[in-house]
Amino acid sequence: MTTDQGRISRRGLLRASAAGLTATSSAVPSAAAAASASVAGRRALSYRESTGGSVTSSRDGSVLIAEVQGVLWRVPPGGGAAVRITDWELEATRPALSPDGRRLAVAGYRGGGFRLWTLRTDGGGLRRITDGPWDDREVAWSPDGSRLVFSSERGGDTVSGAPFGLWTADADGGRPTRLTAGPHEDFDPVWWPDGRSVVCVRAAHTADGTDGGTTLVRVPTGGGPEQVIRTVPEGRLLGPAVSPSGRVACLHLSGTAASPSLPAARTALLVDGRVVTEDEDLAAAPPCWLGDDRLLYLADGRIRVRTLGATGAVRDIPFTARMPVPRRRRRRGSAAPETAGPVRGLHLPALSPDGGSVAFVALNALWLLPVGGTPRKLVQADAVRHVQMPAWAPDGRSLLYCTDRDGLTAVRRLHLDSGHDEPVTGPGRLHPAPSPDGSRLACQDLTGNVLVRDLATGEERVLARPLATDGPPGAPTWSPDGRYLAFCDRNRLNRRFREGYNLIRVLDTRTGTEKRHLPAAHQSLSDRAAAGPVWSPDGRRMALVAESVLWLLPVTGDGTPAGPARRVTGEPADHPSWARETDTLLYLSSGRLRLLDLTATPARPRTQAVPITHRPARTRERLRVHAGQLWDATGTGPRQDVDILIDGRRITAVEPHRPRRPGHRTVDASHRTVLPGLFDAHTHPYSATYGARHSLTALAYGITTTACLGASLYEAVRLRESLASGHSIGPRLLACAELIDGTRTAYAMGRAHRTTAGVRRTLERAAALRVDFVKTYVRASGEVMAQAAEAARQLGVPSGSHLCAPGRAAGQDLTTHLQATQRLPYGHATTPAGHVHQDLVEQYADGDFAMIMTPFSAQFLLGADPALADDPRVLTLMPPWDTAAVRAGARTPPTDRQRQVLAVEMADYRRLAAHGALLALGTDAPLVPPGLSLHLALRALHAHGFTPAQALLCATAAPARLFGLERELGTVQPGKFADLTVVDGDPFTDFGHLVRTPLVVRAGTVHHQTDLVRALEGPTRA
Repeated sequence: MTTDQGRISRRGLLRASAAGLTATSSAVPSAAAAASASVAGRRALSYRESTGGSVTSSRDGSVLIAEVQGVLWRVPPGGGAAVRITDWELEATRPALSPDGRRLAVAGYRGGGFRLWTLRTDGGGLRRITDGPWDDREVAWSPDGSRLVFSSERGGDTVSGAPFGLWTADADGGRPTRLTAGPHEDFDPVWWPDGRSVVCVRAAHTADGTDGGTTLVRVPTGGGPEQVIRTVPEGRLLGPAVSPSGRVACLHLSGTAASPSLPAARTALLVDGRVVTEDEDLAAAPPCWLGDDRLLYLADGRIRVRTLGATGAVRDIPFTARMPVPRRRRRRGSAAPETAGPVRGLHLPALSPDGGSVAFVALNALWLLPVGGTPRKLVQADAVRHVQMPAWAPDGRSLLYCTDRDGLTAVRRLHLDSGHDEPVTGPGRLHPAPSPDGSRLACQDLTGNVLVRDLATGEERVLARPLATDGPPGAPTWSPDGRYLAFCDRNRLNRRFREGYNLIRVLDTRTGTEKRHLPAAHQSLSDRAAAGPVWSPDGRRMALVAESVLWLLPVTGDGTPAGPARRVTGEPADHPSWARETDTLLYLSSGRLRLLDLTATPARPRTQAVPITHRPARTRERLRVHAGQLWDATGTGPRQDVDILIDGRRITAVEPHRPRRPGHRTVDASHRTVLPGLFDAHTHPYSATYGARHSLTALAYGITTTACLGASLYEAVRLRESLASGHSIGPRLLACAELIDGTRTAYAMGRAHRTTAGVRRTLERAAALRVDFVKTYVRASGEVMAQAAEAARQLGVPSGSHLCAPGRAAGQDLTTHLQATQRLPYGHATTPAGHVHQDLVEQYADGDFAMIMTPFSAQFLLGADPALADDPRVLTLMPPWDTAAVRAGARTPPTDRQRQVLAVEMADYRRLAAHGALLALGTDAPLVPPGLSLHLALRALHAHGFTPAQALLCATAAPARLFGLERELGTVQPGKFADLTVVDGDPFTDFGHLVRTPLVVRAGTVHHQTDLVRALEGPTRA
């Protein structure tokens, strides 16, 4: 790599794309080829409506192009069978038709970035017009067809970011010209009829983002003053379109001021500021003028033509678009959960200063492993607490580590000679990093602030606050002279979208100043949890991980890159650690500890064995659970007076009650209802901040299985192993690696990639640790999504993402939400008002492609039952911030607007269910409080038309089927794991009883809610 942001060395990490414009051709199916694209192993979906698409036409109406689920279709002007003219990999969006009606310009995401493309209206002649690492979006033709105007962040800085501005370029390629710049985001441009100016939406910058886009601005292309032509006091404007005589149409989304993340309460089509229609469900796309008095647009999922004026006539253009998609290939199924095997979940291994020993955490214990020797357990945490984050003292005589033994995560010191264990910080301190002289401690607080603590006086000062709000920065590392701290953080490249690059921040602890660096132009560190940087003992290099491989970056004394990085391994790498007294690096590679002596020629890594095995927690007890009422999730109704017989970890029989069951201990639930253990199908373990509280709270609410849908790989696997072996108490955990992302990323658990080889290495390590799910995130290209889907199929586990399109076409199995963060401003799942239409329903209706529902709007129901906030699980098991959030929510009854939002979301799920969709229920905890949030979501389903059994199936049998575990989990049947949730009451007559879960059986082990609460009522020693 090189720090020159204008170019990257041929020997660098990756070849940079040229920043200018290119004109290259690419083979794409012609209209005829697209129409006949039926191959073995595929089926065709029929779309008759468009949820998140757009539509354009020639002025005479003879050429009509519709965007439906990320693909462009040519629709007969009078309606009928549409012809596919682009493939799904292009992800063409917002098609713009040239004035002569012969060519289209689109923004396409092929290759992992938005670039401009042109093609003929029959699908041929695809030509890339722009290239480079910046996003080019929303394109429009000049009236004479010679130029394009588009919105782009090009020309900005890779570290400080770049707002979206307007650019123009020749329609056949060439160097672009900047048109606007400033403290705002300009987008959705369109030409004025005379070709001398353009109109766009302008979103002014605010302290925490933008105003959403409340202004339409007219900008002269030849210079001169800009003109504000429309402003709105609330909401946002979208998609201006200018008629031949200069009439301006646009969309106005409003009613979100109190909570911008909510769907719009109203969507209106305006012409010259006057409302044309506000009772239609409008798509987030520009209307298209047909002459001066007719508008073509998408509304209620349909292609619609509206005549302006007194008649106000409206005509819909029907279409049918047949999209070939892969058939779901039967997976062989993942291995039964909780099987024995070698420990792979090694948490933050740290090499001692002399290079002779490795400290790490596994199975909820702190271990010391002499190089070439046998590991020795130093600290075994109680099963209701966590131990994590080991770090060596500079003299090698003690270890610092973190534990929540006294409530919240705090730093402690273990003296290796005496075994004396003492506190170092108060609660809420993470990732300890002692200074080279041992006098100071760098660490983080619970919000990600970087602190420096004087160990003699205990005085702390905040040195830096995190740049990103979606996950903490990486662990700090000291320069050898003790002056500078470096760590990984994420910038934000623009204010329209949150993604950016994982970069290196270097803080001067004397002056408080800082510098920020990328290892190469547009090159992100892999993630913020496992990629370093780690400063070398001589201060001349930093070890870091990018493209899932280990690099050494030469730096000056203050951490400034001094040359291109050198790749030192070809295998997957994570968590580098450097010995202070030797030039030896330790890192993890696909579950193995690897040592690399950099003084050797050639330097070849060697494996350090870790002979530790994890085994399922042994439960030899034979139980009889006497259920007054049993609902077993097999499709029958509740049964009365039933005995569930358990031997060890599995159910042996389900029979009518008998007074005596010799050899079985009875668990009396004779006045209660017994259900299969609840399954939260979407969570993220944040053990750094939550400690053990996430798992304990979920278990106390009757949840026996949680699916992690994104975490640092080794963290997820170590928690899976610890919970399965009984070293930690909580639901079993299905593990997922990091969110596989593109060149940019958002979350700390997102893993950034620029290369196919980087993606391959990321998937290789995930396969080696046998993850239970493979997830791609919003900047991963369609090609990467397909690569991940195939890797998951080989592993025998499901894959998914936020994106129904192109997720299904890429071979993925599900979406992890109905609607969440997308790479497009709105995506293809719901309209701005939150509704779904036939095309979206069609994606899921055959059951081959599934959805995990995450109804965040169900949080509003806290205010409808304030007593939920007084539950001891809220007051004792939850961390203080979740307790405060629940109590605040309980104080405010749901507003009419919040009830409306909830009703719209539930109607979407009800419609999907009615058409046969496979729906599982998740929460995305801890983005919402764990445990309780699953019950709020279940209440929301039941309150909006799901029967008790239909709602409960979404949190029992459906997720078990979704994750290929229907033979092990999800129902109460002989041979399955003994996972039972006991409800104090009857949720089939009063669904509000469901939250009352006095005990839960997890793999044959009984856990009483009172015992779990009591365990955290006072300090517990490790």
